[in-house]
Amino acid sequence: MSVITEKPIVTKISDEIFTRLETLITEPNDAFTFTNVVRPTKIATYTPAHGLIVLTRGEITRVNDLDCPGNPPAIAYQQTFLVRVHIAPSEKDLTPVELYEDVAEAAIHKAIRTSNTWHTFGGNAINADFGPQITATSDGGYDGIAVPVIVTFRVSEGDPYTVRN
Repeated sequence: MSVITEKPIVTKISDEIFTRLETLITEPNDAFTFTNVVRPTKIATYTPAHGLIVLTRGEITRVNDLDCPGNPPAIAYQQTFLVRVHIAPSEKDLTPVELYEDVAEAAIHKAIRTSNTWHTFGGNAINADFGPQITATSDGGYDGIAVPVIVTFRVSEGDPYTVRN
């Protein structure tokens, strides 16, 4: 159990993405069956399976052009979140894998784009967009896809807990 009570803005954004992805489990659709949504821990507590979503973080970069003056100034960052979906249908399944990929990606887009202000993630971000689908591999073989969600946010300089939009 975690003893952390206060969370940095980037973690709050991650939490919101996770919550939205959980709707794919609690409100299933007929197009693709998602089995669970997880975030990796130090010791893996999940087994890759068809329909498993694993939320991870990719690269974070500074966006100097979006910094704002002030006391303290606001510092802008762009964080990439990777929504990885394991796609491993039965060997007897004749459905093309690309159809599973396309349907899973479409469901992820719908789950995350919940309203006209979806890109603010509860007021914690200034913009968000989806990157192109990436083929995920492990041990040299096909594992599924990753859907990048690229989120831009600002925080007070020296204080990653205070959002500055």
